[in-house]
Amino acid sequence: MNKVETSKIILRIAAVTIATNIILMVAKMVLGLIFGSLSVVSDAIHTASDLFTSLLVVLAVFLSSPKRDKKHNYGHEKVESLMILFFAAVLVAVGGGLIWQGIEGIVQGTPTSANPYLIAVIALSLVVKESMFWFVRHYARKTKSDILKAEAWHHRSDSLSSVAVLIGLVAGQFMKTSIVESIAVFLVAVLIFKVAFDIAKPAIHQLTDRAVDEKTSEMIRTIVLGVSGVENIDCLRTRMFGNNKIFVDLEIAVDGNLTTTQSHDIAQEVHDTLEGTSDLRIKHCVVHVNPVKDRDNNVEDIVNPINPK
Repeated sequence: MNKVETSKIILRIAAVTIATNIILMVAKMVLGLIFGSLSVVSDAIHTASDLFTSLLVVLAVFLSSPKRDKKHNYGHEKVESLMILFFAAVLVAVGGGLIWQGIEGIVQGTPTSANPYLIAVIALSLVVKESMFWFVRHYARKTKSDILKAEAWHHRSDSLSSVAVLIGLVAGQFMKTSIVESIAVFLVAVLIFKVAFDIAKPAIHQLTDRAVDEKTSEMIRTIVLGVSGVENIDCLRTRMFGNNKIFVDLEIAVDGNLTTTQSHDIAQEVHDTLEGTSDLRIKHCVVHVNPVKDRDNNVEDIVNPINPK
């Protein structure tokens, strides 16, 4: 699936999630304010953050779409990684705000009741947001898009928060205090912090040029050594890029008696084979050729994929 098709899918999904979030946010906010439910209002705020991040998804598509230019020789795809980090920062801010609201609820200790309308809207939110999680995650896997993956887990965080709020509402009916609701709000905040960490982690790896995992590195070595004419791998370096793609810098050893053209043809085949392997998602591969006879056979310079030199 090319980048244009992926962008169209992401924009369609963003439109669906924006419409869904607006309906849920308004319903929860109105009922939460009418019946004075702190946890329902906080859940509405969380849904509002989902709306905001859905708009950021649209922005990320347009900012990362331009092809490489004179100032950005490798394209603009790392914009997605930056945007995902911004998603995580927004979630952390929302979580901090919820903790503050939870503290206020404990200090004030106002009575609460499990109004059937509140329970109904939170239960509906739970079903809808969990459905959106599976819907968006399906397309995240189909397009292999990190930004859609982040959006999917944002939906999952909302569904989990609805579970906590629902428990708080029902428990509050028996205890006649907002303490359970406040505890539910704290649980929501913890879940949001966890999701923020999970979203930020791969983006940080991409922005800091982290090497690929051992399994992917081994797959690359197997493919390269399977190309006719490749005697050995002198050096292999990888780094993660935006949108779950990778760069590969490779030094291969070939027979030193081959002509320049023959050596080039081997390197070209290695290059084309690696970039043509869809499972690897290699954005670009650079292949350098060394003659075998000039190598010190006692020295191996294959870089550890986890801790590169």
